[in-house]
Amino acid sequence: MKKNIQIALIDDDSLIVQLLTDYLNKITNFEVSITANSGNAFIEKLKIEPTPDIVIIDLKMNDGNGLETIPTLTKSYPNLKIIALSSYYKPSFMGHLLKVGANAFLSKETDKEDLVNIINEVVEKGHYFSAEQVAILRDQISHKTIQAQVYKKEKLSIRELEVLKLICQQLTAKEIAEKLFVSTKTVEAHRSNLLLKTGVKNTAGLIIYAAQQQLINPNDFVVLD
Repeated sequence: MKKNIQIALIDDDSLIVQLLTDYLNKITNFEVSITANSGNAFIEKLKIEPTPDIVIIDLKMNDGNGLETIPTLTKSYPNLKIIALSSYYKPSFMGHLLKVGANAFLSKETDKEDLVNIINEVVEKGHYFSAEQVAILRDQISHKTIQAQVYKKEKLSIRELEVLKLICQQLTAKEIAEKLFVSTKTVEAHRSNLLLKTGVKNTAGLIIYAAQQQLINPNDFVVLD
């Protein structure tokens, strides 16, 4: 039996939390396991409750807004995938949110049906980019961007580079494993090594890193409709 995707909802608008909770709990394999009205309240709940698979967090809240909370979550709960949600949505914020550890950035006007698909994509692939966001990222990533440096002792292996390029094509760990004729666990191990060597926080960060280091062409980003 497939395990339910455990979801946390963090928003100081109790009506939004209730409506989303009711809606998502009706989706097969979805379960809202934690709700909170602030980032700090959520962090306190995580001390006594099991960590969910994904958190949907509002950026503007009192007592710990999203921008303050996301870096803390990324550091303390590295496997927790984070979808930032805001009524003050600007695609140009995407680069900064990826830097602090978000896996996706959505407007509060996002359709509920689209949200379901995005949650599944973030769980499977580690990130979600809309076509508009990729266009912004392409613009932000230029040859003038200050590039992160990998020390010689941390040089990426040929296999790690192969895995990195396939991640940039939005393949899942299972799809990469099939393409490279290795196990999914091996792919996950390579991904962990990539995160360690590059110093980024998540899969989305790996894509930005690959573009900055000119390991891929930004125009080669694969965007799913």
